Amino acid sequence: MRRKLQQLAINTRYAFNPRKPRLVARLASAVTQTMVLGRQRLRYVDFSIGYACNLHCQHCFATALTQRGNKRVMKPDDYGRVVREAMALGAVNFSFQGGEPLLFHQLDEIIGASHAEQNLISVTTNGTLLDPAQVVRLKRLGVDILTVSLDSDDPAEHDRFRGKAGAYDKTLAGIELARAEGLKVTLGTVVTHDSLHSPGIQGLLQRAIELRCVLNLIMPVPAGRWAGDEAMLLTQDDLAYIDHLTHVSPYIRTDFQANWGGYGCGAAKEILYITPYGDVLTCPFMHIAAGNIFEESVAQARARALANPYFSTYHDTCLVSTNPEFIEQHLSKTFDAEHLPIPWEDAFGGS
Repeated sequence: MRRKLQQLAINTRYAFNPRKPRLVARLASAVTQTMVLGRQRLRYVDFSIGYACNLHCQHCFATALTQRGNKRVMKPDDYGRVVREAMALGAVNFSFQGGEPLLFHQLDEIIGASHAEQNLISVTTNGTLLDPAQVVRLKRLGVDILTVSLDSDDPAEHDRFRGKAGAYDKTLAGIELARAEGLKVTLGTVVTHDSLHSPGIQGLLQRAIELRCVLNLIMPVPAGRWAGDEAMLLTQDDLAYIDHLTHVSPYIRTDFQANWGGYGCGAAKEILYITPYGDVLTCPFMHIAAGNIFEESVAQARARALANPYFSTYHDTCLVSTNPEFIEQHLSKTFDAEHLPIPWEDAFGGS
């Protein structure tokens, strides 16, 4: 109970913005709906606005999901419509990622269409392009949180994973600029079986605690450049260690601690990921489309996913990283697919 109260206090600090009274009211309503009344409400929508990037990360899935030719791409008006539909389902947090979102010239218009005055707005970035002007711009747009990718406290290890020398120093400089300007920062850290116990990860854990900054441990998935490669997956001992870390400090988390409705995988229940082409996925790493926003509503796509037993409850394992049955029977169908994401029925049959 003490840990949950500490996490709630930290969540409140991250979410509260006195300049957004309508957001405060919507957050209070969402907490009441989910935690008090037990209603299953959408919480978070993660948009990829494009897959171009200035780094070459080892685990990247941008190339795998990039569509060529005349594929229809979402415009700012499309984002505005999807945000309104998701808000009607309960969503209060909208995140924008890439690739690297700071490369995209329509980022301002997209965030501007997303009702920032009523929503918690976050941007996921590798941090290397942050400078004083960018930070001021993001704050002016209504961005509340920057989620910055940082994969080791060892500069060489981080740069090797991100595929560019000097990335670590630029990322740390960007984090300091953002914090100085009043933007809240969370860290996103990919951990593998080989890296979890490394000095670089241990140093990063300590840095997050000292900075009082949430660090989200991201589990490895055999997708993207790691498609079909299970060597990096976490063992049961690794998972037990991660569970220990989340109990040691309320600042160390996985996605499982972020839910309002229950502990575990929040895919479809609380989280959706939408590609630049309108495909609705239940998770950024699960390249199986439950629908497309150009063909049906967000509610219809989500309902399709929720009708599947895998997504109707909060599983206590990550389906795409630590659930061998799901990986073998369903995720494996994406490994050699000619086009991603694959249709829902191709992965699950008639479910």
